[in-house]
Amino acid sequence: MNKKVITLTFFIASFVSASLCQAQIALKLEMNRQDYIRFEPIFVKIIMRNDSGHAVAFGDHEKLRGKLLFDVRNIRNRVPEKPLTDKSYPIQGTILRPGEIRDFIVPLNKYYKLRDDGRYRIHAYVEHGMFQHSYRSNENAFEIHTGVVIWQRTVGIPALLQSKDSNQVKTRNYLVRSIFEGNRKTFFLTIEDKNKIYSVRRIGHEVGEENMTCDVDMLSRLHILLPASPQIFNYFVFDIDGRLEQREVFKRSTTIPTLVRDPESGKVQVAGGEKAKENVDYYNIGKDGFSSSSPPPANTDNH
Repeated sequence: MNKKVITLTFFIASFVSASLCQAQIALKLEMNRQDYIRFEPIFVKIIMRNDSGHAVAFGDHEKLRGKLLFDVRNIRNRVPEKPLTDKSYPIQGTILRPGEIRDFIVPLNKYYKLRDDGRYRIHAYVEHGMFQHSYRSNENAFEIHTGVVIWQRTVGIPALLQSKDSNQVKTRNYLVRSIFEGNRKTFFLTIEDKNKIYSVRRIGHEVGEENMTCDVDMLSRLHILLPASPQIFNYFVFDIDGRLEQREVFKRSTTIPTLVRDPESGKVQVAGGEKAKENVDYYNIGKDGFSSSSPPPANTDNH
């Protein structure tokens, strides 16, 4: 047989073999964003499809043993430090029927200490006792930012929440930071002390020349009034652990909503404007609780 024909035949056989190998378990990795602030929870979505023609069970038996793992690397191709936990995402008990598609939402911070600024790339792969090969997903990229501090305040923990054995007032820091997501500036609230990060939350986006205002009340709760448009204002109240205690939406009327603080009682509230009506004056966008004066786009992905 002609040497070129043999070479071509070998190439085709190798290509078909590799294609069949890659067709057993198909993986797709998705991220809802590409920009995150430090210490913010990062979730990835894995879409797994069974193209093997057989039911694939993930169990404890050697032939059923399977793992869903990740490969995360920074711009220097180094793997970030990993916490002292199992490196694989637990999918024991999962059974994929032939042709079935299953989604998994994975908290990436549980498996990697993503504390350094910079750009990262990630892919997932699955191993299983039924197959000789592991199967890899597409690669995705994301970036972590420190952000720019635009407002901060140190507050004492209220007496009712502090240990009775402590004679010293303990403190926490509220910090509002901003990062750019493309051309859009996004605001984050971080609550921390010198030992711990208690909460990191996305709170909204910059809107034109409208300014966010913040203040703290007598119970050390943080009040934020953040414009969602020139007419609509989000009002949030967070406690010192980052729990959202109150959330309302106001609109501009003959007066503009603003935060006011009673100098005697320390009470903070919104003055001016009037309460806005959901789906009339504003629309909720996604799980972050952002509000917009425009309706959400069709097929908005909020995972």
